[in-house]
Amino acid sequence: MEFLRPATAADASRIAEIIVTNYRTNFYPFFRNDAFYFGELNVVDLASEYAEDTQQLRNTYVYDDGIVKGIIRISGDAIEKLYVEPQFQGQRIGAHLLDFAVRQKQAAWLWVLEYNTRAIAFYQRHGFQLTGEKIVEDEFVPLLKMVYVPNIRLRCIAQDSPEKAVLERINEESFPASERTAIEDLYATGGDSDLDMIGIDADGELVGFFAVRKFEKIRYLAYFAICKEKRSRGIGGRALQQLQEFYPNCQIITEFEVPDETSENAEIRLRRRAFYLRNGFCETGWYNFYDGTELVIACSDAASFEIRHVKQLIAYLNTIIAEPIPQPYQK
Repeated sequence: MEFLRPATAADASRIAEIIVTNYRTNFYPFFRNDAFYFGELNVVDLASEYAEDTQQLRNTYVYDDGIVKGIIRISGDAIEKLYVEPQFQGQRIGAHLLDFAVRQKQAAWLWVLEYNTRAIAFYQRHGFQLTGEKIVEDEFVPLLKMVYVPNIRLRCIAQDSPEKAVLERINEESFPASERTAIEDLYATGGDSDLDMIGIDADGELVGFFAVRKFEKIRYLAYFAICKEKRSRGIGGRALQQLQEFYPNCQIITEFEVPDETSENAEIRLRRRAFYLRNGFCETGWYNFYDGTELVIACSDAASFEIRHVKQLIAYLNTIIAEPIPQPYQK
């Protein structure tokens, strides 16, 4: 991207100036620690950390249009620092640095000072969302976690689409062989247009899919997968919420494992349950036992849920799939 380049040792003093200025401008008003912000924190000492071939220097990039006006430091998929010289703010320099981190370095998350509402608003305008996770650093610095959530779009993928190969790759990396149905086999059981294979696009890239069985006003979410490298970025949650808009006036039914602290995947079960509940689904009080596992039946609209519709759906599915699905029950 124009004006962006890896930092070098020659940038050390400018990097230090930008960081020190921003710390004093943005953080000092909250903490009022004179000894730290105007003593321990200084340009000379901080520049020395960037003057040699340090990890900080190797992970730092600068916005340089003849003058170094902004910096960003990235570690793995985390943004550690993003600062623009105050005199040059409002010129989209921060947006360019952030876009570079997300698009080219696959940065996906960061910590932001809870009190810094201006920074939080900036990140939200550029696709980041608060996760609800909070830590307290150095006993008194509250930090909030934000993750990048790309623009999500759902679309149906036809059986003859060349994108089936992408779906199959995601399918294979998401499900063990014992739980997996090949994409082509899913299409094959979709007679009479009762199956939608819905691609999940994130910023224009196919990154996941839903396999949805259709029966009258019921939509049964049979499979749901996100490619491995795009997980834990909020994509699945946004896609699941959009699925409810994709099928207006329909009841979406799905299942997840009953929490069981004695099971080998106890933590995963809890996370999966929490995921569905925070993205618009609710437990119905009905259960099913399938393939050796007890499942909770969940729905997208508790007010319109009727178990007779689920039983009718199961009866229909048992006419098109090989392994029979048992009837639901209550405890």
